[in-house]
Amino acid sequence: MDGRKRTAGIRAVKFESLKLQQENKNRRRRVFYITLVAIAALSFFVVVFTVLLKVGEIQVVNSTIYTEEEIISALPVTKGDSLYGFDNKNVEESLKQRFPYIKAVSVTRKLPETVIIEITEEIPTFGLKVEKDYYILSEGFKVLDRVETLPEDVKLVILDTGYVKRCVAGEKLSFAEKRLLDSIDELWATLCHYNLDKKTDYIKAANRFDIYFGYNNQIKAYLGDIKDCDTKIRFFIGIMDHIYDDQRGKLDISNPREATFSPFTPSEG
Repeated sequence: MDGRKRTAGIRAVKFESLKLQQENKNRRRRVFYITLVAIAALSFFVVVFTVLLKVGEIQVVNSTIYTEEEIISALPVTKGDSLYGFDNKNVEESLKQRFPYIKAVSVTRKLPETVIIEITEEIPTFGLKVEKDYYILSEGFKVLDRVETLPEDVKLVILDTGYVKRCVAGEKLSFAEKRLLDSIDELWATLCHYNLDKKTDYIKAANRFDIYFGYNNQIKAYLGDIKDCDTKIRFFIGIMDHIYDDQRGKLDISNPREATFSPFTPSEG
């Protein structure tokens, strides 16, 4: 009786082992076929997106300074190339390097064959004279263009500064005094924050300890250095509430606790 039980037990173990082996075999077969289908599907999509889908049309949107032809000719992709065979970042970088007025580029693919290049342009904000040359700069102090004279139909804040180290179209302005640009940038950001930028005529800074700005063709405000800039500008706003529209002169706010106002002399006015 015990022998029969042992034999039945052995047969049961063998059966379970064979069943487990078959299940593992079936599982491996399913994994194999699923992988095969996935590879085939992937290969199909690779062929479709890299071989069959081609660039047939390129559209340029929101470019007011450069023509569509100029933009398209500078692209690292042309008609007939794979629609998904180029990197968006390369498109943006190539255009920004070639065209200083371009701030950002958005690339969109529209099936079956269209590439849309949407341009965001820099805003001309500052005018700068370096020796005999004039330059137009963005609000981020990127040099946009060298011109014979500054345009009269565009409101530019004139920069009158210390020694300019480098001023090249497409690059950021730099001074021999490295921290001078940081001071001007902080002043400009503060003026913008308090909505004073539209009436700012110029920023004058021989160095970072001797900073002025002109306001509304009326006031020449002296800050001294950029320390406590926010406090000084709020002080300036409070004082302007007590200055009449026909009063023109110098306003010293270098000490944010005590300001002095002196009218322009006839030669200055």
